[in-house]
Amino acid sequence: MLTSSIAIQPQSPAETALISSALNLFTIHNENSITVTQLIKAAGISRSVFYKHFANKDDVYAAILLTDELAVTPLLTNIGASGGAADLLEQYLKYRIQFVKKYRVLMRLEKHLQATDCTLERFVQWQLLRRQHVDEFAAIIELDLAHLKPLERDKARFHYGLLWSLASGMAHITESDLFPELIRDRRGFIRFLLDSVRTLGGPK
Repeated sequence: MLTSSIAIQPQSPAETALISSALNLFTIHNENSITVTQLIKAAGISRSVFYKHFANKDDVYAAILLTDELAVTPLLTNIGASGGAADLLEQYLKYRIQFVKKYRVLMRLEKHLQATDCTLERFVQWQLLRRQHVDEFAAIIELDLAHLKPLERDKARFHYGLLWSLASGMAHITESDLFPELIRDRRGFIRFLLDSVRTLGGPK
């Protein structure tokens, strides 16, 4: 496993409250319709406290992305220490799709910040951390599947790309009015996806 070289400051209680309440708001109302004043009110903090920790609303977006990516670190660490490819594929996909409304928000925030060529510190940290996580993910896949056949690093990354595609696709199709009609057993479908990716990391 890689050792993190990204210096990220722990969140203050005010930051945690703001990030949590903002994400909740954005899953209910499109973030474009939410003002800084509404974010402040929902978090129960003052305007001065908000601007002490955040430069603007885009900084809140970046903080949400970074907080989510930080939650991936223990998942990779725990699986890297005691699990293998099958566990990683299942648990990572499960993390991404168990709260699909949240994942939709994350995709929108990422798209917005990339479109604005964001250079906020939190966004840069998120980009670095995500790249590091992809490397760690690929390292677990390579190591665990080495007994089957040697994997090139790019092919190990294909597993990450597959989960990324599945999570993005899940977020997209569940917005369709046809989804409840075509996939009536949503929990069963999620279980099917998890079981399917798990077989990729199992014995051949």
